[in-house]
Amino acid sequence: MKLLLALSMLIIGSGAFVGIPNKALAWSEFGHLTVCDLAYRNTTEKTREELDKLFQVEEGGIEIKDRDGSIDRWYTSFNIGCLEEDERPRKHPKDHFLNVERDTTEIEGGTCPGPSSCIFAGIDRDLQILSDTSQSNEDRVFALMAIGHWIGDLHQPLHVSFADDWGGNKIKVRLEGKCGTIRRKPGNLHAMWDFCLVESGLFERIRRSDSFDPAWARTTITYRAVSLLQDATTLEEEKEIVKGSPWEWANESYKVTLQPETQCPLSGFLEPMAA
Repeated sequence: MKLLLALSMLIIGSGAFVGIPNKALAWSEFGHLTVCDLAYRNTTEKTREELDKLFQVEEGGIEIKDRDGSIDRWYTSFNIGCLEEDERPRKHPKDHFLNVERDTTEIEGGTCPGPSSCIFAGIDRDLQILSDTSQSNEDRVFALMAIGHWIGDLHQPLHVSFADDWGGNKIKVRLEGKCGTIRRKPGNLHAMWDFCLVESGLFERIRRSDSFDPAWARTTITYRAVSLLQDATTLEEEKEIVKGSPWEWANESYKVTLQPETQCPLSGFLEPMAA
């Protein structure tokens, strides 16, 4: 958990912030790929063997048939699959967030704060499916990919945030400058955290490094990002990552949400969106 929260700090490493509503994808596509590859690299050899069996690697991979409007897909690892829950239409739209009242001081326990579903419900449901060996490999793979996505969402502070502004989606942001070297600009505070901070910090740092090659495959930068994160941590720190439970990780993210710096970008202005 601490390593993934450190991602937030590395993310803010450069750029001037001061933005048109976009789809809310926690950590964006590249961010989710980074989180899931980081998780994979921290698994044991035994876990990797089990993953290979689950994904039927020796048979060339596993096909996940059409579900809830998504197209048939072929997977050999769960990294790319971590994006599955953001495919439209979303399978479990409410499970991407934990939205609380503004006077909430901390997250206590792993239950949703109201009658609606939340990220805890998604994690519980998919962990049950994954751990049930009587389920088909297809169902268990789909659940595993969703878990990877939920854990990524859980570590984006504005996915553990306030219900009244939809986790920053209703707060407009005006950006002066760019999100690193990409053209896309965020239109709200949630999008600022989803992709702009990642692009202008962690990924821009890699683009400016001597090792960067513009001819890289599109997602290569995410693998380099994981290597950078791992180089910045010790084995003892990595062991700390596996401690705790989802609600404790959510509380750590919520502590970041409560910080004034999270609600106000480094420069520029915020204003509520019209209802």
